[in-house]
Amino acid sequence: MHKKTLKELAKFASGLIAADFLCGLWVYFSVIPPISFLGIVFTKQNIILWMAFDVIIFLFLVHYAWRVGDRERTSKEKIFHNIAGTIFALVAILHLSRLLFGWRFIIGSWLVPYWLNGLGVVITIFLAYLSFHIGTGRENNQSL
Repeated sequence: MHKKTLKELAKFASGLIAADFLCGLWVYFSVIPPISFLGIVFTKQNIILWMAFDVIIFLFLVHYAWRVGDRERTSKEKIFHNIAGTIFALVAILHLSRLLFGWRFIIGSWLVPYWLNGLGVVITIFLAYLSFHIGTGRENNQSL
């Protein structure tokens, strides 16, 4: 398969994954769970894992399909992306620190669950990687 065809398939698949995530969100907030489907019992915890998996797959598909690293960057763009990557990395370290040390985080009367920080670690690490990758400004030397 050609690279262009694979990118188009990744774009299509990212749309399917986004729709699957929205279905999971709908099921999570409905009064349906727990529900049994094909012998698998879906509880609220299973649905959270389902949606986290969808987010991870979606991010990888988007990174492949709409890869923005195909052109040379100016020095200002490289600096911006490196600063953004550093900020994302620091936020990921804060999320990970809360998970490792068991810090409590309360907003108003709501105790923020730890799984939310786990999701935050995955997303911010991916964004830091993507920012540093774009910030390197690698040139695409493929001949057409």
